[in-house]
Amino acid sequence: MSTLTAPQDVVEAGVQPELTEEERKMWDYYEQEILKTLEKGKSVPYNAEFWAKIRADVELRLQAKQAEKTA
Repeated sequence: MSTLTAPQDVVEAGVQPELTEEERKMWDYYEQEILKTLEKGKSVPYNAEFWAKIRADVELRLQAKQAEKTA
């Protein structure tokens, strides 16, 4: 199984190649979801907006997890 990588323009726009363990878990989750979609024969939009949405969603999930830990 291959892994997905962000397009170069997204990397240059600020996606951090060094991820924390928590971020890596979130990224792995989305990678698996994307692979499931591809295996069903559906297309996934590989554009900057798609990656920005994934990153924003991951950041929100991480913030929610941090809030749970401090509550």
